[in-house]
Parts: sequence; C-alpha cells; structure tokens
Amino acid sequence: MKVYFLASPRSIEERPAVFGKIYEYLARDNKMIDDLVKKLVKDGVKEFYEAKKTERTDRFKKWMNYVRKSEVVVVEVSGHSMTLGYVIGKALELNKPVVALCKEGEESYFVSGINNSKLQVVKYKEETVEEVLKGAMKKAKSMVDVRFNFFVSPAILTYLDWVAQHKMIPRSVFLRELIEKQMKKEKEFK
Repeated sequence: MKVYFLASPRSIEERPAVFGKIYEYLARDNKMIDDLVKKLVKDGVKEFYEAKKTERTDRFKKWMNYVRKSEVVVVEVSGHSMTLGYVIGKALELNKPVVALCKEGEESYFVSGINNSKLQVVKYKEETVEEVLKGAMKKAKSMVDVRFNFFVSPAILTYLDWVAQHKMIPRSVFLRELIEKQMKKEKEFK
C-alpha cells in the first residue's frame, strides 16, 4: 500500500526512537509516500521550523499531494498540531482510511470527536506500537477504496451533477453513501 505518515515535529523531537520505530515498521511492507518523519528523526527539527515562507508554501502543496497519492494516511496525534488536524480532515474528505496513533494517556481531544468510519483512533504504548500498528494497518487495508466505473443515463448524470453543485459533495461520495445506507438495511447481507 502507499502510506503517508506524518507527525508533529515537536513530538518527534521528544521521542525520536518511537517515531523511527513507527516509520521503519510502516516502510517494511508499504511504499512510503514521504520520508519527512525519518529525516526529522535523523537530523532533528531545527531546520524544519526555520523554513522560509516559500518553503512552507511548497511544503503545504506537497503534503496535500501526498494525501491524494496515498492509499492510507497514518498520523501520530499525541502532540497538539493544527497541521495534523487539517491533514486528517483532508484525508477523510478524500475518503482515505486514516490511522490516528495516540500514545496511551495523551488522547487527542479533537481527533477523538471525529465520527467517520474511515478513521481509526488507536492507542499504543511505546513497547507495543508495532503490534498495535499491525492490526490497524490490516483494518485500514480493508477500507481502501477500489475503483468501479459504470454507465449512467443522461438523466442520472444531470441529477448527479445537480447534487454535486447544490449539496457540495462529489458525485462518487453521494453514490457511495446511498449504497452504504442500503447495505445497512439489508438484513441478509453480512
């Protein structure tokens, strides 16, 4: 799977060994979209915060592109970060599975309030992080969307365009939600 892993540089600075362990575990079986966490673990965070405005703008664009390219987004949310909240929101908006890792005892108030079936808030202890990640990544893999194309009549397409414009949701999201509602109603489907 293509995985994008992000964490607060402040948290990385406090516990570099844990973040290195998380990155290496994810990199074993997945294609990592970016290696920023690995670089910050190795080189420290000083230069990260000294970036010029143009570099910060480029960083934002790159990160949003990484979210789009990824199949699963993994975010360590024990540290407070508006950036991480934004990345999580963007990933969920794009219907990407998100694994939000949270060190036991440091629950993210904001993230724990998000109600989305694609979000897993997973608590870990430093000594069990790989075991916890194994289960979370298995579940995330089962949530990755698969492309499915089909033909519709011009009338249906007109309606879907209208829904997208007036309800401000993508056509695919609207169709997916309709199907998910029907799936819940089907007593014979398990």
